[in-house]
Amino acid sequence: MRKLILAATLGLSFVFSLGQSTALAASAASQTIDFNGYANFNSILGGGISGPVVLSGSISDGQLGNLRGSANFPLRDEKLSVAPSTSIALITERLSVGWYRYTCDPFLGCIYENGISTFERTYGSGPVDIRIGSLRGNGTLSLGTNASCVAACPPANAYWYAPNGFWQLQGAALSSQDAGTLGANGPAPTIH
Repeated sequence: MRKLILAATLGLSFVFSLGQSTALAASAASQTIDFNGYANFNSILGGGISGPVVLSGSISDGQLGNLRGSANFPLRDEKLSVAPSTSIALITERLSVGWYRYTCDPFLGCIYENGISTFERTYGSGPVDIRIGSLRGNGTLSLGTNASCVAACPPANAYWYAPNGFWQLQGAALSSQDAGTLGANGPAPTIH
């Protein structure tokens, strides 16, 4: 009887510890997201400045984390940080995309083919807190990845269209010395 209780206790503790490590491993999984593009700041005092921008951050459990990087403005680089004000959930959706192609053979003539493929993309949008140099403010960040084929992909030489990715940041920022609007955008962010 004691051996049975001991075996049951050890077996139960093994199952419990195995379940815990799986849960911890699942919650620790995260991805990195990188943004490249162009930013501009228009001052209420007059004038504007623009240049390339780079941001990098993380995605954890489908939620966008803080982004940090810099804007390479003429005369100086400015540190840039973008932090979600509320939770920004990234949604993955599947799209049905039609394709077609003509295949011509000198003996058989031309053949028209068409079909439907399944593509997948991730997108999200939400309010953010913005810091650029000494300026602080808030705005909105929107993003979408390039759609990629996941099932029944189009054959070679087929014509099809799936949505292209993008990212866009719009907001206002101010400090004791200046205030204005900040805009930044670029091609699809890279998630890895």
